Amino acid sequence: MLIRGKEVKEGPTEYPANPKLYNMIKAQALSKFQKSSPARGHWIHTKYNQLGGKMVASKKDVDPRFRDYVEEEKEKKEKAMKKKVTKPVGKGSIAGQAFRG
Repeated sequence: MLIRGKEVKEGPTEYPANPKLYNMIKAQALSKFQKSSPARGHWIHTKYNQLGGKMVASKKDVDPRFRDYVEEEKEKKEKAMKKKVTKPVGKGSIAGQAFRG
């Protein structure tokens, strides 16, 4: 990944140990900051730590009592939608047919 022309190594991915708390804070941040604001990410991380949140190395380490099953279902549906092919490819279509007059 490049940031300002310099290559930056990505660190290990960490997951919140209490996803319900993390998602609640994330929802609050949406009303306070713009969607792509760096300040938003910093505020979420700081607020999560202030309220006693910890980060873990893998999703397997998350306590099942704190899992946010509703959010997990949303993520699964979004991934499934991204995998779907939106246009039929090859079946009965001729290459360039849409561009012919």
